[in-house]
Amino acid sequence: MIALESLTSCYQGIIPSWLCTCSAAGEPNCAILSNVDYVDSRHVALSFQFFNKSKRNIVENPHAVVRMIDPDTLRGYRLTLRYVRTETSGPVFESMRLRIEAIASYSGLKGIFKLLGADIYEVLASEHIAYEVGLPREPQPAAGATGLTFTMKALQEFGASIHDAPTLDCMLDSILATLERVFGFRNSMILLASDTPERLELIASRGYPEGGVGSEVTYGEGIIGMVAEARQPIRITGMMRQMLYADAVRRRAQEHGLCPDDRRIPLPGLPAPEFQIGIPLLARGELVGVLCIETDRSYRFFEEDRSYLEVLGGFMAIAIQNALLHERADDGDAPLPGDVAPAAPAAPAARQRIQVEWFAADECILVDGEYLVRGLPARILRKLLREHAETGGNEFTNRRLRLDRSLQLPELKDNLESRLILLRRRLEERCPEIRLVQSGRGRFRLELAGEVALAERA
Repeated sequence: MIALESLTSCYQGIIPSWLCTCSAAGEPNCAILSNVDYVDSRHVALSFQFFNKSKRNIVENPHAVVRMIDPDTLRGYRLTLRYVRTETSGPVFESMRLRIEAIASYSGLKGIFKLLGADIYEVLASEHIAYEVGLPREPQPAAGATGLTFTMKALQEFGASIHDAPTLDCMLDSILATLERVFGFRNSMILLASDTPERLELIASRGYPEGGVGSEVTYGEGIIGMVAEARQPIRITGMMRQMLYADAVRRRAQEHGLCPDDRRIPLPGLPAPEFQIGIPLLARGELVGVLCIETDRSYRFFEEDRSYLEVLGGFMAIAIQNALLHERADDGDAPLPGDVAPAAPAAPAARQRIQVEWFAADECILVDGEYLVRGLPARILRKLLREHAETGGNEFTNRRLRLDRSLQLPELKDNLESRLILLRRRLEERCPEIRLVQSGRGRFRLELAGEVALAERA
C-alpha cells in the first residue's frame, strides 16, 4: 500500500481525478473530480456538490474507486475507498468551501454554486495502476516551478528588506520585489483595508502591465474578498479549468433565472492564472490587508508552503501596522533617513490644462472626464487643489490634514498614510501632471505640471 503522504502532487488538482461508484443493482457511474483532498494517513475527502448519481450510489453501496494522475510523472494511482461520513463544518469542510466559493464568486455564483458537504472516505488500498506507468523516470523540475526556497536565509533577507525601508511607501514595493527575487513570485499584489467598511483597496502590485492602484474588492468577492471575509488563507490550483466548470454551472443557473448576467465579477490580474493564493495580513487580531500571489504556470503548492507564507503574512501585517503608527507619530516633524527625499518621476507635459471635477454626492473625482479616485483620497485631493488655488501654498503635512475636520477622518484609525500612498500612486498612473512628492516623514509637496481647473458638482 502506497503512503497517502507520498501522493502530494496528485492532490493539487492540476490533472482531474475520476470517481467511480456502483449502485446496489450493479450499474456503474464515473464522475470527474476537481480535487481529492488529503485528510490524514488513512482518509481523503471529496466534495459533495452536483454528483447526484454518485451520491445515490454511495448511499446504496458505500464503496468507490478514485483514479489519480501524478502531474509530474503522469503515473496513475488507484485509491479503493469506503464512505465514512459527510461533514458540514470543521477545518476540512471550511478549507474546501472557501476554495469553491472563491471560484464561484468570480462567475457571480456565490451562494448558488456552493459546497453541500465534505464526504470523508477511508482508504482501504492505494496502489499503482499497472497500465498507467507514466514516464520512465521523474523529470527534473523547472527552476521555480516546484518547491519554494523557504529557508532561514530567505526569511532573513525578507526581514532585512522590510527593516531597511525608510517609509511605508518604500516598504510595500520592497516586499513585492523580495517575493520575486527570493521566492520567484513574479505576480503579486497587496490590498489594505479601506476607510469604507468591508472593502479592500489595491495599494501596491508587481508584474502587471497596469498597476491597478485604487482597485476595490468587497469582502466575499473572489479569492481576495473571501480571504478577507474568512480571515483564512485560500489557495487554488488548476484555476482555469475550475473557472470553466463554474462558467458552465453559471450558464445553467441563468437558464433557470438564478444568476443574472450583470453579476459577473471580472477576474483581476493575469488573464489565465493557473494558481492563486491569498494570505490574510493579520496583526493582533486585526485584518490589515491581503497578500495575493498568482502565476500562469502549473505550480505545486504544498501545505508547508502555505504555513511559511502565513508566517510571512503575519510578519508583513505587523511591519505595515508599525510603519503606519511610526509615521503617524512623526506626523511632519522628522526628515527621511539621510535627509534625502525620494526622487519623483519627471511629469510629462502632455496636458497643459487639466479639468478636475469633484462630485459631492459620490465623493469622487474625475480628471478630464475619467474616474480617478473616491472616498478619503478624493477628499484629500480636493482640499490640496482648493488650498493651492486660494493661497498658492503647496507644502503640506499629515498633521495639518488630520486637524482638518472637512476630511471626515475617523477618530481612531484613519489610515491617512496609506490613503496618501494610494492617492499618489493613482495620480502617477492616471494623471502624472499632478504629483505628491514626499519631502520627509509626514511631509509632502504638491507639484503641478499644468493648469488645473477644479470644478465642484453636486
